[in-house]
Amino acid sequence: MIFLLAVSALMRIRSGREGAPVAAMVAALVISFALLLLAGQLLAAEVRGASVQPWHIPVITNVAELVLGVGLLLQATQHALQGYRPKRDENWPIALRAVPALMVAPALVLAIELLVFDQRGFPATAEIWGMLANTLIVGSVLLWSIARLSRQRSTLQLYAQSLDAEPIAFIDADGRIVHWSRGCAALYGYGAEEAIGQVKHLLLSSRAAADDSAGWSPTAHEGSFQIVETAKDGREIHVLERRQRIDDDGDTPVTVLAMTDLEPLMRAQVARAESDERLLLAAQAHRIGIFEWDVESGKLSWFADTEPLLGLPVGTLADYESWAALIFPEDLALILKRMEATVLRRADQFSFFYRLSLEDGEIRAIEGSARCFYDATGALVRTLGVNIDVTDRVEQTAQLAAREAQLLSILQTVPSAMLVIDVRGHVMSFSPAAERLFGYAASDIIGKNVSMLMADEHRLRHDGYLERYLRTGERRIIGIPRILTARHADGREIPIELHVGEAVYGDTRAFTGFITDLTERLQGEERLQQLSNELTQIGRINAMGELAAALAHELNQPLAAITNHVATAEVILNDGGDRERISRQLQSTREQSLRAGEIIRRLRAFVSRREVDSRMESVETTIREASALVLVGHQRLDLTVDYELAHDAVRMFADKIQIQQVLLNLMRNALEALAGVPAEGRRIAIGTRRIDDDWIEFSVSDNGPGLAEPLLEQMFLPFNSSKGEGSMGIGLLICRRIIEAHGGTMTAQNNEGGGATFRFTVPAIEPGLGEE
Repeated sequence: MIFLLAVSALMRIRSGREGAPVAAMVAALVISFALLLLAGQLLAAEVRGASVQPWHIPVITNVAELVLGVGLLLQATQHALQGYRPKRDENWPIALRAVPALMVAPALVLAIELLVFDQRGFPATAEIWGMLANTLIVGSVLLWSIARLSRQRSTLQLYAQSLDAEPIAFIDADGRIVHWSRGCAALYGYGAEEAIGQVKHLLLSSRAAADDSAGWSPTAHEGSFQIVETAKDGREIHVLERRQRIDDDGDTPVTVLAMTDLEPLMRAQVARAESDERLLLAAQAHRIGIFEWDVESGKLSWFADTEPLLGLPVGTLADYESWAALIFPEDLALILKRMEATVLRRADQFSFFYRLSLEDGEIRAIEGSARCFYDATGALVRTLGVNIDVTDRVEQTAQLAAREAQLLSILQTVPSAMLVIDVRGHVMSFSPAAERLFGYAASDIIGKNVSMLMADEHRLRHDGYLERYLRTGERRIIGIPRILTARHADGREIPIELHVGEAVYGDTRAFTGFITDLTERLQGEERLQQLSNELTQIGRINAMGELAAALAHELNQPLAAITNHVATAEVILNDGGDRERISRQLQSTREQSLRAGEIIRRLRAFVSRREVDSRMESVETTIREASALVLVGHQRLDLTVDYELAHDAVRMFADKIQIQQVLLNLMRNALEALAGVPAEGRRIAIGTRRIDDDWIEFSVSDNGPGLAEPLLEQMFLPFNSSKGEGSMGIGLLICRRIIEAHGGTMTAQNNEGGGATFRFTVPAIEPGLGEE
């Protein structure tokens, strides 16, 4: 029996609730056997006239079996009937406490009969087997009956609890509350003790809702009504009240009220309306038409009448046929083909693009996507999607493409080479002009470092320049044109002018370079400089032609004096002459010879062809030598020459001969202007002044009639002269180019008191600089 108890306990532990009835039955049988054996031991001791000792092994064994059996029976019975849900204040109901005792009742009765009544014979085997059968029958019936009743009671209790959690109330014929659920207490705030006995519509100030058309009244017994009631805290509650009258025979009829709080539903409706409004606003803002297409019927439905957002009146696209009639045929064919592929794959969605041709001739570009829904056979039954008006974007894209095509055309035809590099110095773009300039194909240069196009002096340092700019942001070349030397594919060096710009878009930074080949320009400038020098030489020769007569007259004087002095010396010698007188004649002859040689030297220096050879020169010496040369032959004129030389304008950095040519031209013009002035009033003023640390200004003024306004405006244009047909009109042009070649400027203006003044500037040198 102990072995049976152990097996039953193990079955109970391993099988859980399913093994509990079997364990309970085994425990009942063990208890029954133990009771009979214990009673038999007591009876046998009494027959022998002896007493039963508690420490006897049989007694101890039977007591242990009874204790173990009772424990297993109670525990197994409790688990077998655990579906029974007791009341809140009941742990183990009395009815269930009696179940274990009833299961062992046959054995208990038989044991009592043996001990109490005068039956000194042990029960027969048939009686024992009957007791065991009764134990099994009674126990099985009890367990099955009570388990079934407990399940029913548990179900009823769960149902009652779930109903009690809902807002449900019972009212009598007078409208008084006879039942008030916990759900009502939670909804209205009134507890059951406060509500029961009160008239419901008075307690809650019930009234029909504004949109209720069912005709609610406090005395209504059947129907569903929307009403407004007031909770205990004063807030109004919208509820749906369903009334059902229940008539029970022999009992007072009641009306069952089931209330549903409509506040969440109303909030959801408000939220849905707000969501629809926001969706409509978004659709209007982005010109989105939201549609649903029923494939079988072909009907098109538009959310919130959004057809006007596509430029169409409401109802224009009511079905598939009306929609297809407005689409470009090629676009419709493409959409149908894409839909067929989508259905074949049973894809969730597909995108599309088409153009609508409206009645007024306007064309609208539409793009969008749709969600696909299929039936069980895989056939498309409906689509739900959006149409977006992208007409403006398509037009902008077309305009952008046109501008890109124009830009590409310009870049392909512009004479300047263009290339684009990234922050690593790798070439990203190489124009056709760049291909022609450098001799590389774009495919050969793109992706490589731009330093391969540079001369050796910049090739190795370019990456360092780029890294320094990216690190510091200091610009040394961007936006500033530079003259550099590039390298052609064949190795020869090319003079170029480089303009660099920077472009930043998103996280990308690029540098654009525009390159101009300076080879032809430098050759042209060199040729222009050569022509300018030749023109200057022509000017000198022209000036000498005009001075030739005066120079011949001036040279005749020293030559005639030399002849006279030599003849006088011969006469003195023939007369046996005075040595001192002969010496004076020879000295005079020597002076006149030197005078003639100086005139010839100055003339040769003036007309000699030479480039600009700037060096430190004396300002005063330059002026006086030029004056002496221009005044040859004019000494007979009544002419006053004033020298106004600044003491701080002593040295200049210039070509002395060319500056003398300018002074010579200006002074000759002044002499010619003074021809009409009375002899006693002719005056020329030559002055200098220091403008700043870098420049000296020369001025040549006369008191003649001045310059005519038309001539003053065109003073430095070629072939413009006031001297008539005998002059070439290039003297002032040559003077101006000489001054500009020195970096200075030349101007002319009329004086307020009459006459004209010419001014020009040349580079200055600080007094004393270089004299050591």
